[in-house]
Amino acid sequence: MQLFLFRELLGAIRTKSAVFFALSGLLLFLFLASVACFFMISPGSVSRSAEGQPIEEIRVFLSPRLSSATIDQLFLEWRERDEIATLRFQFAQELDETASGGVFILSPADPTMASALAIEFRSIEGVTEVIEVQRELTIETPTVSLVIRISLLVILVASIAASLFCSRRGFHELLTSFSGEIRMLRLSGISERIVFVLVVALGVLIGLLGGLFLLAALYLFHQIALSNAAVFSLFGGLTNGLRILSVGMITLALGTVFGGLAGLLGASLLHGRQFDPLP
Repeated sequence: MQLFLFRELLGAIRTKSAVFFALSGLLLFLFLASVACFFMISPGSVSRSAEGQPIEEIRVFLSPRLSSATIDQLFLEWRERDEIATLRFQFAQELDETASGGVFILSPADPTMASALAIEFRSIEGVTEVIEVQRELTIETPTVSLVIRISLLVILVASIAASLFCSRRGFHELLTSFSGEIRMLRLSGISERIVFVLVVALGVLIGLLGGLFLLAALYLFHQIALSNAAVFSLFGGLTNGLRILSVGMITLALGTVFGGLAGLLGASLLHGRQFDPLP
């Protein structure tokens, strides 16, 4: 019974209502695509650079031939120097497994004097190598500008609002042309709830189709991105199969939910006087 009525409802779709429903589905697809883009966008890249940065520490590698007494004497002398903020000793193997001997790791009190300290340490007998470690500057470079993100958000909000508007207009046209049948159904004792459910089901169908089309589009772009990753560098998530599946399921659910919401908007029109069994 309900299946027969649903076919009759679909058969009542005319050109004007079909245009509104097609626009609604297209706008819903655009909404779901905007949602998917937020998940597909590549995260910001992080780069580290030490060039031009102040010297953070100096590593003074000692010859393994130096005696413990000599090392202790150097440690005591350097510890008292004002140019050195901190000083510690550790075995060179802790920094490099192939190295031997010990290493003094010190932080200069004044970074501008670090180069002069390094030159001085290189001239000391028993020092095999001096390494100046510069402070790393971490720079996060966003791959997508704020303007693009805001644009996606505007498209997302505008498309779903326009989709719901077109859906309501489409249901208005459809139910107007189907009003005679609705009055007859009510006169014959058919529950108003049945017609209500049929209208909502049509909305869910439109939303489900929009979600399925997007799922197919995501899979297609995923296959293209696998062979042309550089072209889709902005949307790096397209190369991740698991993310594609997850986003596809999310957008499919969203499409169904918003399709049901559009159906509810259409079903609200059934309370109009033109659908009363005895106008």
